[in-house]
Amino acid sequence: MCKQILLVEDDASLREWMQYELIFEGYGVETAGDGLSALTKINNSPTPDVILLDVQLPGMNGFQVCQSLQADPLTAAIPVVFLTARASLDDKLTGFESGGVDYLPKPFKMEELKARIKALLRMGELERRLAETAVDEEMTQAAAIQNSLMARGTPQVPGLDISAECHPAKRVGGDFYDFQLDENNRVCIVEADVCGKGLAAALIMTSTRTALRGATRSMSQPNKVLQTTSDQLYDDLTEVGKFVTAFMACYEPDSRQLSWSNAGHSLAVYLPAGGTPQILEADGPPLGVLTSFDYEHQQVVFGSGDLLALCSDGLYEAENSAGKMYGFEQLLSVLGSSAGKSAADIVADVFSDVGKFSANEEQGDDQTLVIVKGTPS
Repeated sequence: MCKQILLVEDDASLREWMQYELIFEGYGVETAGDGLSALTKINNSPTPDVILLDVQLPGMNGFQVCQSLQADPLTAAIPVVFLTARASLDDKLTGFESGGVDYLPKPFKMEELKARIKALLRMGELERRLAETAVDEEMTQAAAIQNSLMARGTPQVPGLDISAECHPAKRVGGDFYDFQLDENNRVCIVEADVCGKGLAAALIMTSTRTALRGATRSMSQPNKVLQTTSDQLYDDLTEVGKFVTAFMACYEPDSRQLSWSNAGHSLAVYLPAGGTPQILEADGPPLGVLTSFDYEHQQVVFGSGDLLALCSDGLYEAENSAGKMYGFEQLLSVLGSSAGKSAADIVADVFSDVGKFSANEEQGDDQTLVIVKGTPS
């Protein structure tokens, strides 16, 4: 796409000549004959890459126009080149003080003006690339930190085989899973999903993980952990208009009791060995929606061959090129057909099947899966 120039000049013949030369050079050129018209064009047209601005204009002079541009965050970064017969040192200083980046006295040679425009555009492109590089480096570091929080390995617990995987839609995301193992081999498993994706969701994810871990250290029941965490996060989440769905399960190796609570999490499936899959419905709203909400506490004896699958909505809402969603039924079908395999193989089977379904379609949301499978003690 060609670079856009706004030419503000009240001399019609000079304006037409400059417009012709710059269009011939390959630029898109908008023109204005006075300062007010220039500001109107900027507000109603695509943002120009460079503004060529005469100083002596009817109504607002060029210095005033530039000061107005500088006062607006949306236009403050547009480079302004003053074109004027007013070539005294005081005039030049006024131009730079009002926000101009270059000052070319009239009469000027067109080749010099073109060279200055090219130099400004090169500088702008370099600054853009440097900014993108800095953002890219920060996002890479953020992704590395987030991955390290979820990639510390699954805990070794008597009677359980655990595997988990997370595929963010962007380099960082709002999905996460976590495991906490105490000295008695009791393990607490969490999968959660911050609404939205990207860096903002990742920041909330980190705060939520910290709050959940703190509550888990002092409480034994998942429902109490979720209630406490929701209360702690309520003010912050409400302020930014976010919420977090979460499913938490805790397993006692000695009794093989699996207890859980579901705070608005989209899909948790319990598949007893040889039985029918059961969707573990939400016991209450997502974290941060209500304060002092009493989530329910549920439990089962988790035997060898039993399966618990925690899935974020990015999996079953994955779309193919026709806009069709992967869906619950297909997900449950793959879980059922793979139930006899190891936890890691079940995770691989699900992601493989979702990938084949969506083919080359861009991933629209974070995708996370935690598989917990009962084994002989």
